[in-house]
Amino acid sequence: MIRLAAVGDVAAFHREPELAWAHAGPVLEQYDVVFAQNERLYSNTIALPDVGFTELTCPEHAAALQLGHLDVVSFASNHCYDLGPDVFLETVEALRSQGFAVIGAGKDIEEARAPAILERGGLRIGFLAYSSVLRKGYEARPNKPGAAPMRAHTLYEQVDYQPGTAPRIRTFADRDDLTALLVDIAAARKQTDFLAVSLHWGVHLVKGVIADYEKEVARAVIDAGADMIIGHGPHLLKAVEVYRGKPIFYSISGFCIDSPREIIEAGMARNAEFRELIEAHQETVAATEYDEWFMAYAMNPEMALSVIASVELAPDASIQRILCRPVVINTRAQPVPQSAGDPGFQRVLEYLREVTAHQKISTQYTVDGDYLSIPIS
Repeated sequence: MIRLAAVGDVAAFHREPELAWAHAGPVLEQYDVVFAQNERLYSNTIALPDVGFTELTCPEHAAALQLGHLDVVSFASNHCYDLGPDVFLETVEALRSQGFAVIGAGKDIEEARAPAILERGGLRIGFLAYSSVLRKGYEARPNKPGAAPMRAHTLYEQVDYQPGTAPRIRTFADRDDLTALLVDIAAARKQTDFLAVSLHWGVHLVKGVIADYEKEVARAVIDAGADMIIGHGPHLLKAVEVYRGKPIFYSISGFCIDSPREIIEAGMARNAEFRELIEAHQETVAATEYDEWFMAYAMNPEMALSVIASVELAPDASIQRILCRPVVINTRAQPVPQSAGDPGFQRVLEYLREVTAHQKISTQYTVDGDYLSIPIS
């Protein structure tokens, strides 16, 4: 049996990077393959971002990511190009220098769309990665670095004849990006026994909501041959759905990333868009000594809830079990896997049940030891 785990946003901590994985590292070490989404730039270059907030730390700290026992790292991030092509490429190299297979990003679109393929127990396990939440110009092109795009378009539909009333929000997958993604899946399927697709997407910081395009893309990806969808980006847990026996984790939330107060406050001062985002979603909590240095990653209590998403594979690469290990991010921004008797375990379970019901998805979550088990069919 091969055990594959996936976690959401990770980054080398600015402060005490070696302590970031103190709780989660020993748990992740038990898996055969571990995937994560990188959300930080690694460079010694001094540059002022055009955006309000960017994730930048020194390349030396990237070595601490090895304590998370990561194998595959996606860099198809909405922050990937915040400081331009040089820092982008430095970051890719910093991650590769630690032995991680980097996907979803590269020196050109061909490299960004290339899969990572690992062999475990006689199985070829493949990963592809894309982002739907890229700013204009962050996408890779034939002769330009960037991320592999899976963009979407938004339509605001008036549903009440009276002016000024709230619209219905419709989203649609970009046809060209979706076609390219499906071509990538067809090619990767020929080289793999099991294929996971990572998507940095979704409606960020809004509880429960899954956009139309996410469901559209998810089904198309599985219909094309993918075995698992790993979603992240909204910084909140969202529903898990099983389609044709394959899991769709719409968002497994953030995981292991700190947010220094000085960087957050500088971004708020520099950029009105970012200031409004923080002010709209931050809830003040009592500060600890550590919090005086950084604004804890969880801007509100719901952002502290996360999971380790996993599947167990039989020798023929079929999925035997779909599981989630509940995780709570503590006041030091460390992910802490929860045991069944921990209060945080029940918080994650109740939250998942709530956001799943909100989307009228029928998935049931059953306690199985220290895990939540999800029926395959």
